[in-house]
Amino acid sequence: MNELLFASATALARAIRKRTVSSQEVVRAHLERITALQPKINAVSLLLSDALDRAKEADNALSRGTIWGPLHGVPFTVKDIFETTGHLSALDRERNMPTHDATVVERMRHAGAILLAKSNCPPNGSGVDTENTITGRTLNPHNFNCTPGGSSGGEAALVATGASPIGIGSDQNGGLRIPAHYCGTAALKPTAGRVPNTGAYNQPGG
Repeated sequence: MNELLFASATALARAIRKRTVSSQEVVRAHLERITALQPKINAVSLLLSDALDRAKEADNALSRGTIWGPLHGVPFTVKDIFETTGHLSALDRERNMPTHDATVVERMRHAGAILLAKSNCPPNGSGVDTENTITGRTLNPHNFNCTPGGSSGGEAALVATGASPIGIGSDQNGGLRIPAHYCGTAALKPTAGRVPNTGAYNQPGG
């Protein structure tokens, strides 16, 4: 189990393409990990109900020789500021139901990745602690008395515990880097404007 949970996204992609493991096995393992950890750390704001169905589609496609992209069948998670088609953000319920994915989500899906869950974050998507009045507070997985930091604390907690092989967050003033440091994992903040924020709630354009 740990071999799947703590493998890198690229290692999982290679294993799925070689058919040494199925996408369904990988997705199921991560869903079970989220289910086990959520009552303890509260890192997820929304669990996607179709993830296993998508994993089955990925396996069927691969059996026909079709590869969706470099991350075919690999699960991922995303901070709850990013729009996902047909799912309201827990922090932004006054807006219309999204009919399009945020650009970063669309690109991950285009690469063949499967969205598992949306992760908890502070109000308006920014802040030094991952807590809000709707979905509550995320705890540091290494010490429940401590914060995972913010603003992408939910993502850092999920990646650090093997619940997500790769996550998408945002960073204006350390929003990726601080939680990664607090949770003992790694984050990459690209040059401003390099990755579009289209479809991200309360984030500067770019």
